[in-house]
Amino acid sequence: MHKFAYQTLGLAAAFVATGALAEATRPLDALGACRLDDSRVALRFTFEGGACQQPGEPFLARGKDGIGNVTVPTANVGEICTMQIVPVQFAGVVDAPETITTLDITVLKPNGNRQALGSTDVATGPEECVEPEAKAAE
Repeated sequence: MHKFAYQTLGLAAAFVATGALAEATRPLDALGACRLDDSRVALRFTFEGGACQQPGEPFLARGKDGIGNVTVPTANVGEICTMQIVPVQFAGVVDAPETITTLDITVLKPNGNRQALGSTDVATGPEECVEPEAKAAE
């Protein structure tokens, strides 16, 4: 292979790597988690999203050392959506065994890219932990 071909491949790899690192994410606001029982955790947060963006059901992948990786997909609801950025609230329950003591949360854009990130410890103290109300079907 010609020496310029290696330089071109290296340059292309550098662009791909910086593109992946440049993916813009925002922090989660008002983030909190508390244990409902030995297998479920209530999770609440707010993120900056689109006016038609609605969070879906969270799912948890077990990590190491008591960390649970929670992913919350989103979808655009409505036929006509503006580009307006608004606070989007999430309140839900994640199935998480007692061994999970910290949650790392990733909110995904409707296209599957990362949108917002956050991390919180799961509260287990004497404070009241209330299960979020179920959403009415639309």
